[in-house]
Amino acid sequence: MRGTRALIVGCCAGAALWTGALPAHAAPPARAAACAGAARPSPMAVTLSGVRAAYAAGGGWSTLRLTVRNRTRSVCGQLKPVLVYGARDRTLRVDAVRLESRRGGRWQRVNLDAALGELAGQIGPSRGLSLRPGESVTLQVRMRLSRSAPHGEWLSLAVAYAPMQTKGTTVAWPVGVTNPSYFRVTGWR
Repeated sequence: MRGTRALIVGCCAGAALWTGALPAHAAPPARAAACAGAARPSPMAVTLSGVRAAYAAGGGWSTLRLTVRNRTRSVCGQLKPVLVYGARDRTLRVDAVRLESRRGGRWQRVNLDAALGELAGQIGPSRGLSLRPGESVTLQVRMRLSRSAPHGEWLSLAVAYAPMQTKGTTVAWPVGVTNPSYFRVTGWR
């Protein structure tokens, strides 16, 4: 796929801007504020399942599962999973996708922010998740595309962020990311 790498880089950059994370080329922070093992590469295993090969703009709800697993030897708190959407050669607006997450037995709307033409929304509790060593949590999310969603190739991925201390400032640092899931958006049938 031509331009796939640029699409992935753009999506990750959009999520980083949304969360206030440091640029991808920055050196890791010296220590973690809420997760001692977060300074090592990929301390959280993040998976996104349930993404179909194609969706119809204006179609019904589709259920996804976002799983975060702590691979460190310490408790990690304030973990914030973020779901990111991008579309090839298209700028996404917040009205293109509607996301809801299941919390307390009810579906609750996920606020989406647009950055660099991508959409990003935090999934789960606003204070973040806390996971013991080896513990996993699976968050249920449902997605629906509006009739005005741009047609063509899209991708989604999930990134988990943890607060980290660097130069006296707390920043959101990516501690796990899924492989991108590609899908096509078609017109309503």
